[in-house]
Amino acid sequence: MSSDAEGKNELDLRAEPPAMGNAAASLVLQQTVVLLVDVVESVRLMSAHEAATVQRWTELIRLIASEILPRHQGTLVKSLGDGLLARFETVRDAVNAVAEMHRAAAAQNAGLPDDRHLHLRAGINAAMAWSDGVDIYGTGVNLAARLATLAGPGETIASASAQEELAAALASLASPGETIGSAAARDELTHGVDAVCEDLGNCVLKHFDRPVRAYRVGPPGPQPTIAGRRDYGAAMQPSIAVIPFAARTEAPGLVDVGNLIADGVIWRLSKSANLKVISRLSTAVFRGRTSDLGQVSAHLGAAYVLSGAYVANGSQIMVTAELSAARDDQVIWTDRLSGSVEDLLRPESEMADRIARAVHFAVFDAEVDHILTQPLPTLESYSLLLGAIKLMHRSTREEFLQTRNILEELINRHGRIAAPRAWLGHWYILRLTRGWSEDRTRDAAEALATTHAALDRDPSDALALAAEGFVYCHLFKDLDMARRRCEAAVLANPSHALGWLFLGTVDAFKGDGAAAVHETQRAMELSPLDPMRYYFESLSATAALSAHDYATAERLARSSLALNRMHPSTWRALTIALVLQSRMEEARSTLAKVREVDPTLTVETYLARMPNAQLETGREWARCLALAGLPSGNGNSKRH
Repeated sequence: MSSDAEGKNELDLRAEPPAMGNAAASLVLQQTVVLLVDVVESVRLMSAHEAATVQRWTELIRLIASEILPRHQGTLVKSLGDGLLARFETVRDAVNAVAEMHRAAAAQNAGLPDDRHLHLRAGINAAMAWSDGVDIYGTGVNLAARLATLAGPGETIASASAQEELAAALASLASPGETIGSAAARDELTHGVDAVCEDLGNCVLKHFDRPVRAYRVGPPGPQPTIAGRRDYGAAMQPSIAVIPFAARTEAPGLVDVGNLIADGVIWRLSKSANLKVISRLSTAVFRGRTSDLGQVSAHLGAAYVLSGAYVANGSQIMVTAELSAARDDQVIWTDRLSGSVEDLLRPESEMADRIARAVHFAVFDAEVDHILTQPLPTLESYSLLLGAIKLMHRSTREEFLQTRNILEELINRHGRIAAPRAWLGHWYILRLTRGWSEDRTRDAAEALATTHAALDRDPSDALALAAEGFVYCHLFKDLDMARRRCEAAVLANPSHALGWLFLGTVDAFKGDGAAAVHETQRAMELSPLDPMRYYFESLSATAALSAHDYATAERLARSSLALNRMHPSTWRALTIALVLQSRMEEARSTLAKVREVDPTLTVETYLARMPNAQLETGREWARCLALAGLPSGNGNSKRH
């Protein structure tokens, strides 16, 4: 039962007992220990070495059925093609049996290349289960399967609860080669098996409402998927500590320059809603003592640490800055900058701004890299949220679609928090505006249901209100309702940048250009370090178009494209701005870029997407695109 086929196997294991007519009376509910064993990467192994893999697996199954299970009082319920389901009377027997299975698989691997190694992972759960004398059924079985998805090659995991629901939840936590079981299972191991149990903390399992306490039984395998205990109740912002920069020279009067740098960076980073910035009163003690990143992180609870040093020459300074990630003690960004003390004393310090911007983007990029290389259940919630925000604005369709899985993982973990659902509502909007929606009606219904669910959890959540406003704007073309929702967002939180941005965009579509410009400018002022800066500038360009300020619209669109050249609506805004400035040759060249990133676009599809298609602003913008050469729906250029 490989993870490649998780959906198929989950359907099998979650199924209710079959209808049996009078035979249903033979079903018995009894306490049992369920063991689910899974072959790691079975699809890859079968694809590359089918005959050899099948032979090795069948040989292993014969050994398990004829020797290992009888030796440990186990019963083979069924073989699952690339896994097996077995039952035992005690957890001790199950753990000893699966440990022997891992050893047998390792013996088979001897002498073979690494890419042909066959590894097992397993989930153990002690629960009440239904049995008809042949098969076993119920959520306890499903829990063992879900736990198996958490285990790493050659590992065993047990849950912290013997209750049926929690047992079912644990099954999804097992990684390759791991065995997972319930709390009752873990208790038996503690008292009856000579094994080390590592507390993995509360683990969130797919399709289960509550996290489950899980334990790794025995040492971690060579590729553990669960690195340690996690707390899903933590805030969804990573913490960052900015250590006062150290002086490399003792220039008279410049001893406080390191504090000035830290203060300026902290002030700017604190404006970001996506980061928790630790006070300099707490970080000052580590000035000049950043060689032990682990100690700094442990004392301050920081996921990231920014430190550095400076050399002074009169009023001029040369600064070296570096940002490190505490999880792996790696430097993820570094730079050398020159400036003056006078610059640091100004509120708009260029050096502090450059460092803060670079740090902010480096954190988001690091979290994207992290989520692209690690299994979702092992990731911190802030990694998922920051990565999702960045990925949904990345250029490729594949990365964009992957964002939905990340947000759904967050929704599973934080069922009472509005933010993940609000961002999922925004995801639906972006899918439509990029031309990737396959069913507008379905997407509109799902988006609205998502934002409704977010507001059910927090009716005053500004992000959820703003997202629902944009859902009404783009998916239902109800600009009046959209404006009311966006107004409610900025009333709930006057400092909510996306609320002001979306309000300005709705006013731009309605043709109120002056209000639109004011509102989008306020949005950019409130979020100067936003990782979606290109998005802010793109929508601000739309506001400038509505205000008939075509030069500003062009400037904002070009600035946005410098950050993201794959955003279709920005190219459209630039094309329109050029047409309205009578620069037709440039407009036609720009339209060619529009067609590259959105090849299905026509005048008709543009009008079908635009919320203001029936208003003068929408009709004028459509005429501009047609004048630049955008074909109508029948493939002919539409001229007005």
